[in-house]
Amino acid sequence: MQIQTLDTRRGEVWTVARVTSLITDGVIAQCLDPVAREELSRIDGIAEKVAGALKHPKPLDIVMPVFNAVLGAQYYELFEALELPCAARVYEPCVGASNPVIVAAESYSGGAAAYLAINLNRKLRAQLNVKTAHLKMSMRIIEDNAERALEHLAPGSFDAACFHHAVNDILQTAVSEPRGLDTTEIDWFPTERKMIEWLAEDAKAGRLDARGKPELMRIVGNAVRLVKPGGDLIFDHFNWCKFIGVDWFPWDLFYNLIPMTRQWIAESDWPVTELRVAGVDPKWWMILRVNS
Repeated sequence: MQIQTLDTRRGEVWTVARVTSLITDGVIAQCLDPVAREELSRIDGIAEKVAGALKHPKPLDIVMPVFNAVLGAQYYELFEALELPCAARVYEPCVGASNPVIVAAESYSGGAAAYLAINLNRKLRAQLNVKTAHLKMSMRIIEDNAERALEHLAPGSFDAACFHHAVNDILQTAVSEPRGLDTTEIDWFPTERKMIEWLAEDAKAGRLDARGKPELMRIVGNAVRLVKPGGDLIFDHFNWCKFIGVDWFPWDLFYNLIPMTRQWIAESDWPVTELRVAGVDPKWWMILRVNS
């Protein structure tokens, strides 16, 4: 897989000053849901907290309203750097209840974008609906496994596909369902520790090539086909410092999740080129452009 450096008009993305402005009085702030806006308005020392949210691994004292808004700003600035169309069509497999990509698409397009997600877990979907009810852009969520995306969607119909902290969720689902866990109905977060333990068990035993990697590669491969030539796939992952040294948590696996995924994709024959953007750490982010 070839690697290219992308020149951006602003140079490095994600400066503390610019991200702070975006989430306090800029377009990200305007597109947050009312609860999130209210929470942010009560927080002092935003710039210092933005600086913490931009660090890797994520610090122990992170403030979640700031962190979620910062993630939205990060995707927004990447949409700018990649020069997505204003009325972009954005695909997000395995969205769960997380809305940074949605907020970024709404902000970037002024409500003119079209967003589509494939989401299995019904309770997370219900939470997401509450967070996004105020937005103007077209939104659709398909309740299915993203491995079947091409049964619902036409190749070349999206400008971007975003895997926001989704690689681990895909792998966790892949190793959990054969053990009898129905991931469509569970309360995700109370169950997630067990899913991560199973993932750690399979990774340690060398079983990811048989269960985990195939499912992830099918979902990513579908996204490559769904994004039109010249469009982009964006991946992110983050770890929390609080898990360093925790015996049940597979720190090395999660710390290297994006590099591992990059290597798997490099071994494929997919028509993609990796883009490197100043200020974007390839340890935690990966941007792929579908070759024209």
